[in-house]
Amino acid sequence: MPKKPAPRKPKSHTRLVLLLLCVLAVMVAFVCSAVPLYRTFCNHFGIAVPTIVTAASQPQFAPDAHSTRTVTVNFVGNVGAGVPLEFQPLEFSKQVTLGQPVLTAYEARNFADKGFDGVAVHMLYAMGGPLDMNVADYIDLQQCFCFTQEFYPARQQVRLPLSFIVSTKLPKGVHTIVFSYSVFKALPHDKRILKDPKVVSTTLK
Repeated sequence: MPKKPAPRKPKSHTRLVLLLLCVLAVMVAFVCSAVPLYRTFCNHFGIAVPTIVTAASQPQFAPDAHSTRTVTVNFVGNVGAGVPLEFQPLEFSKQVTLGQPVLTAYEARNFADKGFDGVAVHMLYAMGGPLDMNVADYIDLQQCFCFTQEFYPARQQVRLPLSFIVSTKLPKGVHTIVFSYSVFKALPHDKRILKDPKVVSTTLK
C-alpha cells in the first residue's frame, strides 16, 4: 500500500505579523511627523498654514496706542457650494498697527428669491514667524459674524462688521495675516453657532 503523505505543518504567521507591525509603526511615525513637515514645507515656500478659529478660547487684549509695528492683513470671502450669495470684503488688504482696534466689514448679497440663514467659518493664515505658532492666539476678535447665525434676505444686500486687535506680542517675522471667511447655509442645531456670543458690539460709520 502506498504511504500516506505526511500532514503539512501549518505555516507560522509570526514573520507576517512582525512585518505588518513594522509597516504600522512606520505609518504612525509618518502621520505624527506629517504636520511639522507640512508646516516646514509651507513656511519655506511662503505658503500660509490655516488655523480654524473657534470661540472656545478667544484672547482679549487692551489697546496699545504706543505701538508702531504694522502688518499686512488680507481679507478673503468664499461661499459654500449651492449658497446663492455674493460675498466679499469691503477692503481686500489693509495695513494694521499692532495693539490698535481695526474696524472693517464684509458685504453679502443674496441673489435668490428666498432668504436663508447662514453661518460663516473663520480661518486665519499667518505668513512668516515660528513654525509652531497659532496665529489665533494673537487676534482679539471684538466683533465677528463668524459665531452667529445671520439671515440673508432675498434679493438684498447686508453688511457684516468685523472688529479686531492684533496683539503687540505677535512673534517677530510675521508680516502678513489673512482673514478668510466662508459662508455656508446654517443647519438645524448647528454647532458652529454660539447661543450667546461674547463679543463687543461696534457700529460702522
